[in-house]
Amino acid sequence: MVKKKIAVVTATRAEYGLLSHLIQLLHQHPAIDLQLLVTGAHLVPEQGMTVEAIRQSNVPITAEIPILDEYQSMAEITAQATAKFSQAFVQLQPDCVVVLGDRYEILGVATAALLNQVPIAHLHGGEVTTGAVDDAIRHAITKMASLHFVAADPYRQRVIQMGEQPDCVWNVGAMGLDVIQQIDFLSRAALEADLGIKLNSPLFLITYHPETWTGQSVEAALDALFQALSAYPNASIVWTAANLDAEGEKINQMVQQRLRDWENGRFVASLGSQRYLSLMKLADAVVGNSSSGIIEAPALHTPTVNIGQRQAGRLMAKSIFQAEAEAKSIQQALENALNFHSDKNESLYGQGQSAKQIVEVLLQQDFRRLLPKQFHDLKCTEI
Repeated sequence: MVKKKIAVVTATRAEYGLLSHLIQLLHQHPAIDLQLLVTGAHLVPEQGMTVEAIRQSNVPITAEIPILDEYQSMAEITAQATAKFSQAFVQLQPDCVVVLGDRYEILGVATAALLNQVPIAHLHGGEVTTGAVDDAIRHAITKMASLHFVAADPYRQRVIQMGEQPDCVWNVGAMGLDVIQQIDFLSRAALEADLGIKLNSPLFLITYHPETWTGQSVEAALDALFQALSAYPNASIVWTAANLDAEGEKINQMVQQRLRDWENGRFVASLGSQRYLSLMKLADAVVGNSSSGIIEAPALHTPTVNIGQRQAGRLMAKSIFQAEAEAKSIQQALENALNFHSDKNESLYGQGQSAKQIVEVLLQQDFRRLLPKQFHDLKCTEI
């Protein structure tokens, strides 16, 4: 039996957390030869050197491909990814490459795959996030990809609207809900021992990334957030690092400086899926502008305070409270979140089992027939 050679690329801790169950299933399947390619922030000490966690899993890494050098711009990193992954694809000859989302590193990976005639399977396309350059990148990758696995039906319709073949677009739900079903959640006591702080109520789990599309000042946004948090001096705060977008490192430095004066506050570069989701389940609110507050938090019955425009355009559950990057607006959203109670799963992104569905579709494909792509024109009645 000739195995299907399927490459999966991961560049960030958040993305790997979402892909982890899919990676396990692909690795375990007897008809698939998994090529796991690790790059980007995974190989950067300031981001927690998260490649170590991948190395400790039972899935061997096929290649570690560094693309980040100090002081590089996002454009230069994307160019590095294109060049180095082009070499990797020529050497490894995958039948298909699986990528997730909207990061600039993944744009470089997708470009390399396209120009080397390697079909792309794209996860989480069709979504809109108007506050970040990720929005345009996500749509660009959609147009490069041949197979599409989306998280909700409106996103499927949007991908088809972009000219993709309807029979190549599957609504499988959000990958993060798979991870929730697989996690052995840690107790409050175990997390306290691990982090070295008391997790008193209110407990805020915070991640704030740069708004790369709007020009929002990170200094002003963080000042507003800390001013709002000052209304809860006894709160426990666990703050995870911003990504490597422009000004991400500035955010991390500012947050670490400010948290030194917070008795029950911790900055952690990377928590990993188990600690992160365990904290999310215990938290009184998820705060910031991470997609995890939009997708995973509602499924764990945890309210979210979503700040600014980075996630604008996504489907939002009732447990998500929007705030402008102003202290008064954030404090009001925090109050609303702390007074929100629901035992219902508020997810708008399916109920899990995404990875299993993706594997089944990949097994059915004759990848040689996916290229060249054909544009799907909508009929007048569809417009």
